[in-house]
Amino acid sequence: MPFSKTTSPELLLARYRSLMADVPVVIFAGLSATAIQVVALQDGIDWRVSVAMPMVRMTLAAMLFIYWFWHREDNPGIDKVRWRLRAASIVLVFSGVVTFFRSLYLFNHTDSFGHYFLIIYMTLFGLCFAFILSKIGLAAFIYNFLLISAALVCIFMGDFEHPYVLAGLVLVFEVGMLFAMRASTNVFDRLVNATYETHSLLEENQRLANLDALTHLPNRRQFFMHVEQQLARAKRTADRFAVGIVDLDNFKPVNDVYGHHIGDLVLTEMGARLARIKIAGVQFYRLGGDEFAFQVVTDPQHMILRQIGKEVNRVISQPIIADGILISIKASIGACVFSNTKDTAQELYEHADFALYHVKRTGRGSMEIYSQTLEEERQHLNKVDQALRAADLEAELFPVFQPIVNVNSGTISSFESLARWNSPTIGIVPPAVFIGVAESLGIISDLTRLMFQKSIIVMGTWPAHIRLSFNLSAYDVTNKAVIEELIYMVAQSRIHPSRFVFEVTETALLQDFTTAKDNIELLRQSGARIALDDFGTGYSSLSHVQNLPLDKLKIDRSFIKDIETNPTSQTIVRSILALCQGMQVECVAEGAETASQVQFLQQMGCQLIQGYFYSKPMAQEHIQNYLDERSVTADLVTPGLVASEMLLPGKVA
Repeated sequence: MPFSKTTSPELLLARYRSLMADVPVVIFAGLSATAIQVVALQDGIDWRVSVAMPMVRMTLAAMLFIYWFWHREDNPGIDKVRWRLRAASIVLVFSGVVTFFRSLYLFNHTDSFGHYFLIIYMTLFGLCFAFILSKIGLAAFIYNFLLISAALVCIFMGDFEHPYVLAGLVLVFEVGMLFAMRASTNVFDRLVNATYETHSLLEENQRLANLDALTHLPNRRQFFMHVEQQLARAKRTADRFAVGIVDLDNFKPVNDVYGHHIGDLVLTEMGARLARIKIAGVQFYRLGGDEFAFQVVTDPQHMILRQIGKEVNRVISQPIIADGILISIKASIGACVFSNTKDTAQELYEHADFALYHVKRTGRGSMEIYSQTLEEERQHLNKVDQALRAADLEAELFPVFQPIVNVNSGTISSFESLARWNSPTIGIVPPAVFIGVAESLGIISDLTRLMFQKSIIVMGTWPAHIRLSFNLSAYDVTNKAVIEELIYMVAQSRIHPSRFVFEVTETALLQDFTTAKDNIELLRQSGARIALDDFGTGYSSLSHVQNLPLDKLKIDRSFIKDIETNPTSQTIVRSILALCQGMQVECVAEGAETASQVQFLQQMGCQLIQGYFYSKPMAQEHIQNYLDERSVTADLVTPGLVASEMLLPGKVA
């Protein structure tokens, strides 16, 4: 019927399901009414009309019931629904036509009782069946029209008193029924449409709840949901299911320098690039910020996983132009392969995150897969974490000092204070380990205050020309309260502020450059000096040198270890020395371990050198002896001698 072409599929399916629920009622009513008609009209009429034809109808109704019963649990597609409704419409109209003419025939061959019976029969059938089957649409109205028309024709064909009254009564009920049919159908349609719209909104909300609005990748919630599902499957099938975390290196400077608008453009482009990676089975997600993730079923040799790592690095490292700005960034990746049936989604994520932490700590721009070695390291860090939480920092934390030597005079320019921790439960813990743990625990500033206080006490025993070089963490340099407390401690020490040199790294500056710059200026205004540590390894070194009130640059040890053989390192060191000379700031070369390195640096014009050649970091009780030895060495220095002739390694703690 026409309605099946114009009605929406959702509404059509709803009408079909509602109609299917009414089929038993219609069949039962039809069979009962037909049986009553056979009993009422069998006398005086040809049995083929009064009995045989109703029996055929009853047989067809029984077959229809069997068909319905057999398919009652079906969930057909929209095409099959249209076909079934169209077939039902044709059957209903055909039944109405047959009933119309059969009723007129019966009316002419029955007595007055038969006349009244047929009029009531056709009126009730026309009203009730049409109402029940109204969801079929136009066919129900045609069926109603045929049966009510037959009733009206019979009224005027018979010998009734007041036929117009009877016809009027039928029409009154007919009009009421038509209005009821229309209202019922409209209410049903509105209810279905409202339900569908609500369902669509819920689906859209669900989709949005699982989708990152910026990159249109699945979000963190979807990631964990899919990992849970894949993990359950892997536990049944022993699949080598893997998860990975992708972190954009040096992305924060993009936001800080160019603003969040450019940062969003970069993230959008990176999401699009990841989505275009076509490796079978891999799905990428955005977890938040500049952190993305993926999950995939890999192979025993992890070839698929490594292929993903290479492809991610390839697409991420390609330059991007955002609003005319050329930006280049890289990615670090941590991954973990499911290996234990007790693993949870959260544990897989944490292991991948630790692998990522390892990559970013040891060398960015690559991928690390969680391994037994990393598991042992993680367990060790957990022990460090627990020990640090329970530590008596006053008793267990102490400073050691490494000298910075003026190679021209042989004198000590300053000592750099370095933190050491001797835990009664796990022993000596390297600062590279416990500093990161302290930062994660939020107690790094407590360590800073304690170390600075102890360093000032030791500094009080030094000659007046020797400075103290002290390192500030990223949290310290961006925390005004900590900076003000350090300034107060300098003032209370009664040591001239110019003897204090605060070292900051470019990594620390990247956290919040504006706040760091303001705090560094506070330190400088107090009379202290500022050094930029690990110079040459950051991401925007020249801009930092230009915008910060610096007194000293420290050349990173990575350029010193091969200074004698690597032309690139030589060029970089010469450039930094020339930069410092032009800016009239001091320059310190870190990591000199041999006399030949010291001699090479001196010949290049480097005046201040720090490294194992002079001394490893020493405890405070060895400093005086070291100073005495250096004093003797300095007295023996003859101008013009090369470094290898005039410098002697100091006493090592």
